[in-house]
Amino acid sequence: MGATKKIESSPLGGLLQETVFTVFDVETTGLSPDRNRMTEIGIVKIKGGEVIDEYSALINPEQFIPPEITRLTGISNELVYDKPKFGELAGDIMNFMFSGEESLVLAGHNVKFDYGFLNASLHRAGYNKLGVPSVCTARLARRLNRQLPSKSLDSLRRHFGIHSRRKHRALDDAKATAVILTHFLEQLITEHEFETLEELLGFQYRKIYDDSKISARFKKLKIDLQSVPQKPGVYYMLNKKGEIIYIGKAKNLKDRLSSYFYHNVSHSTKIRKLVRYVHKVEWETTGSELSALLAESRMIKSHKPRFNSAIKSYRKFPFIKIDVQRAYPRVYKVYEIIPDGARYYGPFSSSYTVNTLIERINKLYKLRKCDDKVLHPAKNKSACMYYEFGQCSAPCNLTVTAAEYQKEVKGVDKFLTTDTEGGALRLLEREMLLESESMNFEHASYIRDNISDLRKVLLNIELTNSIVELQNYIIKCSNDNSKEAWELFLIVNGKIAKTISYEKSSIEDSDFVNNLAEDINYHYFNGALFKDFVFSKAYHKFKIDEIDTLKIISNWVYRNYTPSRIMKMTEKTSISGVMKFIFGKTYHILG
Repeated sequence: MGATKKIESSPLGGLLQETVFTVFDVETTGLSPDRNRMTEIGIVKIKGGEVIDEYSALINPEQFIPPEITRLTGISNELVYDKPKFGELAGDIMNFMFSGEESLVLAGHNVKFDYGFLNASLHRAGYNKLGVPSVCTARLARRLNRQLPSKSLDSLRRHFGIHSRRKHRALDDAKATAVILTHFLEQLITEHEFETLEELLGFQYRKIYDDSKISARFKKLKIDLQSVPQKPGVYYMLNKKGEIIYIGKAKNLKDRLSSYFYHNVSHSTKIRKLVRYVHKVEWETTGSELSALLAESRMIKSHKPRFNSAIKSYRKFPFIKIDVQRAYPRVYKVYEIIPDGARYYGPFSSSYTVNTLIERINKLYKLRKCDDKVLHPAKNKSACMYYEFGQCSAPCNLTVTAAEYQKEVKGVDKFLTTDTEGGALRLLEREMLLESESMNFEHASYIRDNISDLRKVLLNIELTNSIVELQNYIIKCSNDNSKEAWELFLIVNGKIAKTISYEKSSIEDSDFVNNLAEDINYHYFNGALFKDFVFSKAYHKFKIDEIDTLKIISNWVYRNYTPSRIMKMTEKTSISGVMKFIFGKTYHILG
């Protein structure tokens, strides 16, 4: 026992994207931190929307667990009988929470309850109580998801499509809360222009604004919000001199602009300052949120408004990269996709999955791990320790030929892209089964999450490589505010060749259908689509804004991917098949 190391308060001015949030959940024998005790704790650390570490433990509460608690959580007296007491785990828990260089910011759903139990348990174990900042996802939900009838964890799970194997178990609830917090952080950053931890901590305690109250500032403006359409688009805020001082995008222009000028106690300091300078608002509609995102990025670069931050940085997901453009490729984790000729696998939702897969690749395949970007083999070079361990075939000293090395590379590609025997998916499924049979349910649950992540990547992999390798595909976006309006993006060799908006009535318009078929034929079937295209030599053909466009599309696709929204163009694709994908019915079109 003893006092904890000095607790550092997190720098409140720190950027949200760079803050590490320690999301935790506890299961208990009752509702009172003084009279009742913890039976389980689950902790998940996230940064930039990505899980970076996790911890869980069952705890012997040293008191009887009531039957109703067992029915709710599945944690019985027999299950925790031989588990460590909290005092025996306190050191490990604190070391995990304070591991790394970052300061501590706690988060949870109804976090006051969990925080109270944690502090009471620490105090009884002889540790100092924690006094660090905390973020409550229940409070955030009341401000960001006011339309939901319930702000419970189960309700938010359903709303965000989060599937947990076990409800009311600490680690599963902490993971679900971490995903929910990630959604809220992204919403606050992209829609409310929050930047710092201080803004987030203040926001969760502010009064929930009332749409019926109009700010005094708004009354002085000549803006008719009733005339603003409920469509996706881009809006421009101008000062008295007619200068554009801010550009934003919206799924629903009316809702977004209304949020600025109605009772605005929930606004960040930056937005409150912005609204004071606004004299006029203009807007333009787009066919979908994706085109609004692209237009916003383009216009910010063009006008450089004073209140816009540097071009928005979108959440970065990890990829596995194999630099196949080099003679002796390596495998490693990256967060950016660039047109360099390499092959990318992902995006994955968690570094855990990437690290797990790379660890297995290193054991199963003998690719090099050295840092040299370009390898210059020579017989007089000495082999590294990985060769001695049997984890590298030593191409550096020509122990393996280039052809033999390429076979290993192809093996890794097959391992990552197939769900057949010998693929990563089957390997993980076998490991999960073995862990379950050995009663190692926590580790089996961890592998299950890896499998779920990898399954999504396997569905996404062709599209991802379409973006990265400049192949060809069609994106079909629905208008979020109309079930009968869509927008098509025709992507040719990695660039947007054409954008086409249409409505349900267009299906019966023969002129529109024939013109669209001509566009499809021109861009895909009568052009240079299926001729050889050497991607590694194409980098100079891309401008910076085109690469930014690729990143925006990739980010949007990962969040919105379904087979009904994306069509990969291959040599087997027919014009009739494309038209059926677009309209949902078969057209007999020549071409």
